[in-house]
Parts: sequence; C-alpha cells; structure tokens
Amino acid sequence: MILASLVVSPLKMTRVTVATGPKIKRQLRFNLTLSNPKNIAQTDQKVWFYLPATDATKQQLESVKVSVPYEQSTDSFGHNIMTLIFPNFPPLAIKSISVLVNVEIEPKQATGQLENPQMWLKPERFIETTDPKIQLLAEQLKTKSPKDTAFNIYNWLKNNLHYAGYLADDRGALNALKLLQGDCTEYAYLAVALARANGIPARMVGGYVADKNTTIRATDYHNWAELFFDGAWQLLDAQKEHWLTPVENYIAFHFYSDEKVNPIGLFHRYNQSGELEISF
Repeated sequence: MILASLVVSPLKMTRVTVATGPKIKRQLRFNLTLSNPKNIAQTDQKVWFYLPATDATKQQLESVKVSVPYEQSTDSFGHNIMTLIFPNFPPLAIKSISVLVNVEIEPKQATGQLENPQMWLKPERFIETTDPKIQLLAEQLKTKSPKDTAFNIYNWLKNNLHYAGYLADDRGALNALKLLQGDCTEYAYLAVALARANGIPARMVGGYVADKNTTIRATDYHNWAELFFDGAWQLLDAQKEHWLTPVENYIAFHFYSDEKVNPIGLFHRYNQSGELEISF
C-alpha cells in the first residue's frame, strides 16, 4: 500500500529558469534488517526511513520498490518518507527488507529566487552562527561576492580542518572550529555556520555520493553543505574536496533543520515507535 501526500515546500523558488540538458538516472539499492530481540511479540511497531528527497530544481524520486508493504509520504521540505507498519512482530523474529529506488538528477540546476531565505540564515542546533569565534572567522572570509565568499569558506575548511574519521555523535560547527577536526558532518556544519554568518543561505544535506547504480550501506552515508548563490543551491563539500561539482553524484535524502516536519524529527536517517532493532 502506498499513501502519497504532497504539500507546498519551503524550498520553493520563484522566477525559476528550467535547466536543459540530459538528465542523469541513478538506481540505489539498500537492505534493512528488523529484529525483535524479545521472546514476546511486539505490537504496533512503526518505523520511518528517509528515501531520496524531491527538490524540483535538481532531483526527483522516480520510483520505489520495497519487498514488504509500506506507505510513502512527502513532507513540506520535500523529504520522501517510507513508513513500515507491523501490527504484530513475532517473538525473536527477523525480517530482511530490500529497497530499490530510482532517482532522476538534473546536472544543470534550475535558477531562481529562494522564497524563504530566512529559514536558512538562522542559528540552529550545531550551527552556532552567532558565536563570536564563528563571527570572527566569517568576517575574515567575507568578500563582496557571495560566490567568492563561499569559495573562501570551502578553501579554509579544506586547508585547516583535519578529517577525524567517523564520529558517532554530532559535535557541531563550534566544536569543529575549536578542535580543527571532525567528520563530514562537522565539515558541513561549519560550512553552513560560516555561510549563514555572512548572509548566505545554507543548509546541511545528508545522503549518498554515487557515480553509478550501486548498493548503498549505512557506512556510505555522507553529509555535505549546499549554499544558495547565483540563483541555485550550490555544492560545497570540503571533506571530499568537491566545490560546485559533481552535483550529479550527490543524492540528497535529508535537508537538516531544527523544524520537526515529519515523524523522523531530528534523527539523521530513520526513527521508530517501538522496540525493534534496526540495522542496514
């Protein structure tokens, strides 16, 4: 069963110029394992997962195939969410679920004006835009051009942050600046904080980087920054040393915000109501 809903997105742009050129298609496959660790049945279990997001300027979710019944919905940010519902999950049972998604990517993005830039300029959890240390560095990197300022941010992060490997917990922009290290999440948080401090709308994005059809794993999950200038969301991934390109390899699942616009809330990839154990 598929339940579709669609509401107006705050990512919406006005005066959009539609990009032309061949679209790129990516097929991603991933597997989920749900298990009941208890020797009694679990009732009314519900799990929500992010699927590839819908962003009219750059990415569309074409199709979804799941090996079990599911519901699909779209929230106000363009997140596509898969809901799995288990009225009765047997004791000690294990369910393996396969998911196949097809995504269409626009390599040359549409351009226009962001309707609600203030949403992407404010300080948030882990994006300490108003902290004096972040304000000072932002001022040092600022130029008259948003694009040049954005490049200065990218270049500073690339040359000054040390990649610390995967960190289980979010530590945020200020922590990354103080320690000059972090994983991809901290690189993205600090890029967003510095951009917002300079008046450039910015967001952290979560998803996967894939240059071909592939099977993705939990360890492949990646965070990067997107900054809005020259009429479009532009790629800034200092951890992987990617500036503006290759956008066709970046498949967005989650646009981070403190606003809880769906049942996954502030979690990165999924959430649940119940006591099942979940693994990828």
